[in-house]
Amino acid sequence: MIDDKAYSLSNVELLSDLSSAELAELASEFQWENYALGTEIIKQGQEEHAFYILIKGKADIMIRKEGHRMRRVRSLSPGDTFGEFSLLNGKASASTILCLEECQVLTLDSEGFARMLLRWPKLYQMFIGRLTQNLNEANLTLSEANYKEILRSALQLNQYKDKFYGLWGGPRTTAEVERKLEELAQPKGHLLLTGERGTGRQMMAWYVHQRQSGTEAPFVVVDGRRFDQQWKDLIMEPASQEESSVVYNSNLFDIAEGGTLFIREINLISPHTQLKLARSINYQRNKCFIIGSLDSEPDDLERIIIPELRKCFAHTYEITPLRERKRDIPILAQGFLEKLAQKNQRNVPVLNQEATQLLLSHHYQQGNVSELIQVIERAFYIAEQDVIGLEQIFFGPTAEQNGHTINLLASPTLKGLLKKGVLIGWIRRAAAALFIGLVLLLLFNPQVAVSTKIFALVWGLWWPLLALISPFLGRLWCTVCPFSTIMDFVQKRVHMNRAIPEFVIKYDYILVSFLFLTIFWVEVITDMRFNPSYTAVLLISIQVCAIIIAVLYPRHTWCRHFCPLGGFIGTASVGSMLEVRADPSLCLNKCTTFECYVGTENVPGCPMSQHLPFLDNNLDCKLCFNCVRNCPNGSVQVNLRLAGREVWHLVRVNQGFAVFIGVMLGILVPLYYLASFQRIEVSTSWKVWFSLFYWGAGLTGGMLAWMIVKPFKTKAASLRVKLIFAFTPLVLAGHIMYQAAYIPGIRSLFLGIGYNAHSGLQSFYISATAIANGIALTFGLVLTGITIALVLLRTKEKRTARSKN
Repeated sequence: MIDDKAYSLSNVELLSDLSSAELAELASEFQWENYALGTEIIKQGQEEHAFYILIKGKADIMIRKEGHRMRRVRSLSPGDTFGEFSLLNGKASASTILCLEECQVLTLDSEGFARMLLRWPKLYQMFIGRLTQNLNEANLTLSEANYKEILRSALQLNQYKDKFYGLWGGPRTTAEVERKLEELAQPKGHLLLTGERGTGRQMMAWYVHQRQSGTEAPFVVVDGRRFDQQWKDLIMEPASQEESSVVYNSNLFDIAEGGTLFIREINLISPHTQLKLARSINYQRNKCFIIGSLDSEPDDLERIIIPELRKCFAHTYEITPLRERKRDIPILAQGFLEKLAQKNQRNVPVLNQEATQLLLSHHYQQGNVSELIQVIERAFYIAEQDVIGLEQIFFGPTAEQNGHTINLLASPTLKGLLKKGVLIGWIRRAAAALFIGLVLLLLFNPQVAVSTKIFALVWGLWWPLLALISPFLGRLWCTVCPFSTIMDFVQKRVHMNRAIPEFVIKYDYILVSFLFLTIFWVEVITDMRFNPSYTAVLLISIQVCAIIIAVLYPRHTWCRHFCPLGGFIGTASVGSMLEVRADPSLCLNKCTTFECYVGTENVPGCPMSQHLPFLDNNLDCKLCFNCVRNCPNGSVQVNLRLAGREVWHLVRVNQGFAVFIGVMLGILVPLYYLASFQRIEVSTSWKVWFSLFYWGAGLTGGMLAWMIVKPFKTKAASLRVKLIFAFTPLVLAGHIMYQAAYIPGIRSLFLGIGYNAHSGLQSFYISATAIANGIALTFGLVLTGITIALVLLRTKEKRTARSKN
């Protein structure tokens, strides 16, 4: 039955933009109803409303005039809809729908209609467009009063008193705006508002309207972008108004009579229509107050608006961009949070110092106050505590798809596996069980671990494989990491949920770099690769630290801000071939609940506190695929892409990890030049010299990287940041070469080549270690060279494009 409904809905022009899945979802809300010949589906004056789609039969729209006399407005045929405008304006039905044949309709009650508009907001515009197209026909039969009410209800779908926050900024800004509002309360001419996009021109127009006419008077908003297509015929010059009463009834100013007509981006109206509008304004004799708005400097008005229209506006007011009044930002942000908390009956969150500094550092060129509102609203809904910090503030444009990718979720089998999450869950539990077994074996029976080569595989195979796999498959190890699984198990049962200290969020790259240096140093100094007990102590120490952090702080704070192994794998995965991304257009237009971040009842949100529309690098993506399971809109994609491409598109990456790259590069020098002496003699003097050289090289590499990059965690990545990250393949190649020497049995393998010569059979041998080193170094140099070249090329292209603009 739902299939029949979906098929019927697919033939309705109004719903033609919906996909098959969306139509199937919508079909479940509709009910079949049958009406006999002569039956009234809707009665004029009816208070209960529903939305109807005529599937079979014919019907007439009738209006009752004097006494019991009925007048036909127009006929309905299969595919037509009715009842929507009574639902929109909440008033009694203005017409009767009479069946001319046996009719079959699909019916949607008022609650279902509201859900439909909330689920697909674009249908609002379709309703308005359909009404606009039928204005002339409707005007022949509807009275002027009824016509005005219907059009006003379509143009006032949003209740402006609930839409605007009513905040202007600090005392100085508020006083200036209030003074202007008082001045315009008794105007002597129309008003032109100028200012950049998102500065609050429409909110200013609404409050001017309130002071003049009150909230009950019509506040009609039209858009200059579509004025010529939708409203041109509703503005008439004086001569034509005298000739036709029909035209008089259709006048746009009559619709807004007694209130305000607000024309957005008035400069986008064609010059011919501007002239027509100017003549109509001069003739309409103050039927309504007119406010125009445009994104321009006041000095440019004469250039972009024809003189005749410019003269119609006696007042001009420019709204200052938000970046030029940054003292207002903290006051506005906290005011938005207070109103949101009141509306949602929650405690009022407070912006911490780091978040406030981030808000102040942004330039808001994308949308001024509107951009700030979007940022604060998003932070409010995803914040789990009463303090909003850096991790809840997402700025700037959403992530862009760069180049061709292959979405692996196009495979129904893989999509089903990731959606269910059962397979990954079992793999995680198996990895955790193996890890616990390994630690117990190393502690209580190390001889077995050594004799069975299990211990050798831990250091000689697992660690080199991480360096090899991560540049291609990203943080795939983090997907099944036993440290994370055990930590998560404890956190679900014991959790204090404290706010993460600001210094941890701000300087996490220093913590990760220090812990990485420490673990590597302890490994070499203690000769841990050949000591099972020491290895067990190290693994237990890391696990205990992860558990403590998990108990104290939310989500996977250890993995994002502390874990040295995660830092190494995350840095390696920046240019990997595997990525998890979202379709930002779907996220911003459909998503209102932020499941990818917040989570659902059954699946937690992103453990790394990532908001998917803004995710544009792999550094902090653990490939847990929770977002795939949580997203209700099918926005998430798991893509294969060209390796290394992400580096030259970096925007929001944690720039401090350039310091981590410098540290990793610096320690290669002592590891190569002093490790050989360790094999000859492990003495106290060697440990001292190695320690000094090791820490000196690591700290020097990190400091040099910091001086070159000067990382700013909350700004877009600079050319220097991208170039440092471009060296990642070479740094990884160095670590692979170091680790390859410890692969079990590799020192005993040689590649022999023989050939016949005059002196007999000649042969020579190359060690497997040398071959592995040569391959790693070649790949590192080639990938680094290509990445650097592409970073420079793309930067040059951007600069050329900006210079042309």
